[in-house]
Amino acid sequence: MATWMLTADQQLVNLDAVEFIDVLDVYPDDTDPDAIDEGRATPAYAELVAHLPSGEELVLYDDEEADTVLHALELLKAFVASGPAMDALRAGQILSVQDLIDRSSAQKN
Repeated sequence: MATWMLTADQQLVNLDAVEFIDVLDVYPDDTDPDAIDEGRATPAYAELVAHLPSGEELVLYDDEEADTVLHALELLKAFVASGPAMDALRAGQILSVQDLIDRSSAQKN
């Protein structure tokens, strides 16, 4: 059974068709490329990105804090790895990474 998820801009993506997912730092447009290469530039934010076989990149989640995006990646990995065990959580709806974060936060309180 396919695992569907909403991207950050509410597109529907089949996670089974994704080649890989990673975290990318995003720098302001006017950042000097040499500063990035040398580690002197600070990212504006980080994105959790799904890479499709076509070369298209879909942003699943973004945040100004890289640690928050890394946490989102861990939640997504747990969600995908759980497979049918998460059917109750899905409850007939298509989730986004933000939904996973919100539910994780709610469980901590």
